[in-house]
Amino acid sequence: MPERPPLRPELVIFDCDGVLVDSERLNVQTWRGMMTDLGIDLSDRQIVETFVGKAYADNRVTMQEMTGAVPDPEWERRWRAEFRRSHERLEPIAGIRGAVEALVTDGARVSVASGSLLSAIAFKLERTGLVDLFAEEARFSAEQVERGKPAPDVFLLTARTLGAAPERCVVVEDSAAGVRAGRAAGMPVVGYASDMTPAGWLDEADVVIDDMRDLPAAVAALPATARAR
Repeated sequence: MPERPPLRPELVIFDCDGVLVDSERLNVQTWRGMMTDLGIDLSDRQIVETFVGKAYADNRVTMQEMTGAVPDPEWERRWRAEFRRSHERLEPIAGIRGAVEALVTDGARVSVASGSLLSAIAFKLERTGLVDLFAEEARFSAEQVERGKPAPDVFLLTARTLGAAPERCVVVEDSAAGVRAGRAAGMPVVGYASDMTPAGWLDEADVVIDDMRDLPAAVAALPATARAR
C-alpha cells in the first residue's frame, strides 16, 4: 500500500486553557471553591470531568442542574472575578511558544478557539506573553456561537472566518469535549495530555503528545486522509 501524503495543514486551531496556558490547575481550584460554596463537595477529578473543556455558559447549566436553583448573579460575578484573580499566576504551557513559531515557519496559520470569553482569551495571552502569536482576528470564543464544545460550532466558525477548509485544519485540544468538537468539525485532532488528563479522554484524537515540543512533528506526520470518524 502506498504511503499516504502528509496533510500540510492551512490552519492549526488551538484551544486556550490547558493547551496554550496552564490555567486548568487554577480553574479546578476555583471550581471546587464555587461548588463547595453551593454545598456540593467534588474531588479534583470530578471537577475536571464535569467542567473542564466546556464553555462557562454550559457549565452554568450544569451547576443549575446539580443545585436545582439558578445561580445568584452577584454570587456569579464574585466567582468570575476569582477566576480572573487566579489567572494573575498564569504561566504558558512549557514549549508552546517554540511549537507555535515552528508551525508558522512550516507554513501554517494559527488561531485560538476556546470556551473562554474573548476578553478572557486576550487577558490570558497577554499575561503569559503569547499575545503576539495570535492576531486579534484569529481568536474565537464559544460566546460567538450557539453551542459550545463538544459541538463543533466554534471550530467551524474559525475555519469559515479564516477561509480554511475543515479538512485542512488541525485542532490541538486537551479535553474530551474539545476532541469530540474537532472530530465533529471534520478536523484532524492532536491531543495534548498533561498529568491532569483523565484516562481515555483523548482516545479519539489522531495522535496524542505529552510535550508541546513534539507538536510540530506530530502535525507534520498527520496523513492527508485524517479527518473525523
